[in-house]
Amino acid sequence: METLAEYFKTFSEPNRLAVLDSLRDGPRNVTAVVESTGLSQALVSKHLKILTVAGVVSRRPEGSLVFYEVINRQVFDLLARAEELLTTARRQQLDALAASL
Repeated sequence: METLAEYFKTFSEPNRLAVLDSLRDGPRNVTAVVESTGLSQALVSKHLKILTVAGVVSRRPEGSLVFYEVINRQVFDLLARAEELLTTARRQQLDALAASL
């Protein structure tokens, strides 16, 4: 369970999710990720390193650039399912609150 919890921590930071989302359409270098997210180069590099260490993203040097790519695209399915679960839970909370008023 500890390993699973650590894996989910990878997705617990909004900026990291933005970096990951910027890789949805395929490999990008740091500059392209910075441009698509609006985050600083230092922040993007930090989050790409975390995603790489977690085994979510791979890095591929190409000349003077390094390209990052999502290793298993099912990670986007996982995140979409998590969003669905969150939406359902919030709807249930609102319904319970409305019923108690």
